[in-house]
Amino acid sequence: MNFFSKVILFIFLTFTFLDCKRPGIQTQNTTNVIGDYDEDLSTVRVRYDNRPSTEITETKNTKEKSSSAIKLPKQVNNEVDTALDSIAVRNKTVRYSSGYRIQVFVGNDRKEVDEAKSYIYQNFPELSTYLTFSQPTYKLKTGDFTSRLEAERYYSSIRQRYSMAMIISEKIDIRKSMQMK
Repeated sequence: MNFFSKVILFIFLTFTFLDCKRPGIQTQNTTNVIGDYDEDLSTVRVRYDNRPSTEITETKNTKEKSSSAIKLPKQVNNEVDTALDSIAVRNKTVRYSSGYRIQVFVGNDRKEVDEAKSYIYQNFPELSTYLTFSQPTYKLKTGDFTSRLEAERYYSSIRQRYSMAMIISEKIDIRKSMQMK
């Protein structure tokens, strides 16, 4: 870099730093004024009175009485109750949801599928099993888990015995998943 380019760079950086100062900021000993903004906030500040504590509690009690007098009309409460009841009825009709199951076994041998099914029944009686047959393959799935984390709890112990086991996403029965907990 030659001398001339260094001088130009120095002048450029000097003007850049001088221009970085925010315009309109004026600092005084007690207040900060930014641009043309100047507002008196004393009307919204909290004021503390030096009254005895009995007067303060009386003031609080009168405020509580006045605030409790403001209640919603019964009509609004009835509308909210009917809306909540309709939501509850609709939720009871939902039977299936997306969730997770553990696929324990996939194979062609019926005896091995039966062994895996009995293993699940003996070690995890709270889990439901689902056996499907698509010629010539048997698939044994177990559990109705709403989250993958729930499935992981059982998956590690099932995987020790059946190395082919895996967690799959599937449509599950919500009522059975609630009974399992």
